[in-house]
Amino acid sequence: MPNNNIFKNKIIDVVAEKIVFPGRSLCRCMDGVALFTEGLLPNETADVFVTKDKKTFREGLVKTITSVSDERINSCCSSFGLCGGCSFQNVSYENQIKYKYEYTSELLSFTKVEVPNILINMQIWHYRNKMEFSFFNATSLKCQNRYDFQMSLPNIYIHGEPYCVENISNDISKKNVVDIGLHCKGSFNKYISVPPCLISYKGFSFIVELVKNFVNKNNLTVYSNTTHRGFFRHLVLRKAENDNQLLVNIVTNSVDYIPGFLKQLISELSEFSNSVYWTINGAKSDAVLFDKLTLMHGEAFITEKLVVNDKEYFFNISPFSFFQTSSKGAEILYNEVLSVLDPLKTDTLLDLYCGIGVIGILMAENFKRVVGIEQSNQSIKNAQKNALINNIYNIEFQALTVENWIRENESTFNAIVVDPPRSGITKNVVNFLIKSKAKRIVYVSCNPSTLARDLRLIIENSKYTVKKIRLIDMFPQTYHIEVIILLEL
Repeated sequence: MPNNNIFKNKIIDVVAEKIVFPGRSLCRCMDGVALFTEGLLPNETADVFVTKDKKTFREGLVKTITSVSDERINSCCSSFGLCGGCSFQNVSYENQIKYKYEYTSELLSFTKVEVPNILINMQIWHYRNKMEFSFFNATSLKCQNRYDFQMSLPNIYIHGEPYCVENISNDISKKNVVDIGLHCKGSFNKYISVPPCLISYKGFSFIVELVKNFVNKNNLTVYSNTTHRGFFRHLVLRKAENDNQLLVNIVTNSVDYIPGFLKQLISELSEFSNSVYWTINGAKSDAVLFDKLTLMHGEAFITEKLVVNDKEYFFNISPFSFFQTSSKGAEILYNEVLSVLDPLKTDTLLDLYCGIGVIGILMAENFKRVVGIEQSNQSIKNAQKNALINNIYNIEFQALTVENWIRENESTFNAIVVDPPRSGITKNVVNFLIKSKAKRIVYVSCNPSTLARDLRLIIENSKYTVKKIRLIDMFPQTYHIEVIILLEL
């Protein structure tokens, strides 16, 4: 049947059936066609503006909620619905867990393995140890509420404490031209001011305000995505939560010298920071990249402590190192990885996409030998240093893409850990895992959708079967869920 886009740009009635990954509302239109939107809870009805009308599905934006779920509550943050950080501040934490369990279990139902309850991160606010903020012109680049509707509902209380501890206005003073914030949901060139950000480390707000006030006081310029002119681009903050260390990275447009005002700002930041970096980024992309990285104050890294299997481990974190953005959640995750691996001292372990070596180092004492593969040279250098500071000597790291390494590898391994980016693994890596004949493969994923895709390929083309599943909620208030899968021959 041809699609004539007859509902596009029209407002229609829908009823929300459920929440699906990645945190979207699956609705049903009056004619039975599925529609995807954001911000609706199960069983709510709404008027939705249709933005896409295809043969088998539609997409739209909520205009008015006509029937409200009993599960809906006020969000704590005035930026909710504006920035892309949080998805579930409109429901209690208990219901967030319920939704995550439902859509993850559905995606993994083909494995025929019982999915246990989600392991909960008790730190449900202010857990993010890394934030990438953008400088922007406050008078022209602020975003509008993506949901385009307002609710007035009472706040709720959990264990006697207010669920919404603070609702801070994100309006900036008219005298300020420059603001610092996060990308608006679904936009690369519009921003929402912070504070607030109730999932980031509390101390970050002080630094954001200090830098913002400095830039406005001195009438300094910020980068424009349109003209590609202006100086300040990003403010990247990292916190070693368990060891209470702070790293500040000022990212600017290209210049041939260090401006005097930058030296002054770095001097102010140095008073309470362990490391202050200046990064030059001349690329037109709004991603946080670097052409030149300069340590302006303090140590070259901050050091985070993780406790796994009742032992303390320490990891040096540089400005562009990958490290889990929830330190407490990471401890839960890595304890579970060790548990499902159930290693033997005679086994060898392959750690693919190893980053700065965290998983391999944490597992090394339980294996005869560990090999870590990561494409970033800087990450491999960090990994080698991290092994030394933890007195781990039965591990080696190689700076290669996983794709290149599997073409050259001739070694065999008893166990393999795969912790890829959100896009998952390629078919070549799937084929390598199948041919490896490793007794145990542990797949760690932050994207249950690509995980399910990869697992189907492995199961359908080999004798591997899923033996264990673990779910960890490392990122409360968001749709994200961390999944651990154990595959065995």
